Amino acid sequence: MKKKYIKIKKDKAKENQSNAKKFNYGLAILKSILEFFVELYHNFRRRTTKNEIIIYYTTERYLILHVPSFFIMSFYLTCKTLLSLNPRKLLNRLMRLLIPYIGWPFIIFYINRFLNKKYNKKFPDSYSILKLQLLWGSRYLHPFWFLWTLIILTIAFSIIIFIFRKHSLFILHLILILSYVAQYSGFVYNKIFTKYEEYNRRVFGLFCESVPYAITGFTLGYYKTFDILKKTRIKSLILSMIIFKVTMDYNIFSYVKSVAFQGVKLNIQSVCVIFIFSLLPFDKIKNDIVLKFLTLITKNTAGVYYLHIPIHSYFADYIVDIKRGTFYGSIITYLICYVICFFGTLIFGKTPIKYLFC
Repeated sequence: MKKKYIKIKKDKAKENQSNAKKFNYGLAILKSILEFFVELYHNFRRRTTKNEIIIYYTTERYLILHVPSFFIMSFYLTCKTLLSLNPRKLLNRLMRLLIPYIGWPFIIFYINRFLNKKYNKKFPDSYSILKLQLLWGSRYLHPFWFLWTLIILTIAFSIIIFIFRKHSLFILHLILILSYVAQYSGFVYNKIFTKYEEYNRRVFGLFCESVPYAITGFTLGYYKTFDILKKTRIKSLILSMIIFKVTMDYNIFSYVKSVAFQGVKLNIQSVCVIFIFSLLPFDKIKNDIVLKFLTLITKNTAGVYYLHIPIHSYFADYIVDIKRGTFYGSIITYLICYVICFFGTLIFGKTPIKYLFC
C-alpha cells in the first residue's frame, strides 16, 4: 500500500513538472506585472509621490511597454491555434475575447445607471455611448480597444493563413515592413488620418501600431524561439538584458512621435523583456505548493485590465477614499479588481462566464 502511494505521488510530481514546462510561469508573472503597469499608466500621477524609486520605474518608458508585450505574448501563445486552422479552437479564442468585450460594457453601463440614479453621480450611461463602446472598444472602457484589436487580428491572421498557407509568414512579414514604412515616413500623420480620432485609432492605428507586435509574437511562436533560447539560457538571458538596457538608455531606434505604441524600439524592448522573463528557471521548480501559489497570483490578472478604470472611479472619492492618482490608490484598485476576478472565477469557473474574470 505504501509503495502504491509513493508511486502515485511520484506520478503526480511528474505531471506537475510537465505542466510547469508547458505553462510558462515567467510569462504569467510578467503579464501580472504589466497589468499593474496598465493600472499605473491610466490612474497614477507621479507628482503625488516623492519616492525616487517609484518615480524612476513609473516613467513612460517603462509603463508604455505593456501594450506591445501583451500583443507579442498573445500571438506567441496562439500561434499554434492559428496555424491549425481548427474552427473549434479559433472559435474558442474568439469566445474568450468576445465575452469580456461585450459583457463588461453592459455590466458597467447598468452599474453607472444605478449609481447615477441612486446617488446622483455623473458616470457615462447613455445608449449612444454604449453603442460607441461596443463599436470601437473605446468610450467609458477605453482599454477595450485592445480586445477589439485582438478580435480583428485573430480573424485577419486566420484568413491570411487559410489563403496563403505555406507563404502566409512571408505575407505577414511584408505587412510588418509596410507598417513600419508608414510609421517612419510620416504617412500615418497625414491629415486624412488624424482628422477623426476614431478612424485614426481603430483603422490606421490597427495597421501601424498593433500589427508589428502581433506578427512578431506569431513569428516567435512559429519558430519555437523560446525552446531554442532555453538551450543557451544564461547567454540568451544576459544578451536580452544588455539589448534592453542599451535601447532604453540610448536613442538607437528613435520613437515615432505622436502615436503612443509605434516604433521599432518598442518592439525590440518588449521582445527583450519577454525573453528575460520566459528564460527565468521557473520550469526547474518542483515544489507543488510554490507552483500552485504562482498559478494563484497570476491567474486572474486579465480582469484587472478590464476593470481598473471603472473600479478606480467608483472607489476613489465616492465609496472608499483611495486617494485618486496616488501609487497607494493604484495598488488598492489593483487588489479590488483582483478580488472581484478571484471570486468571479471561483463562482463561474465551470462556465464560459469565467472569461469575464480571467
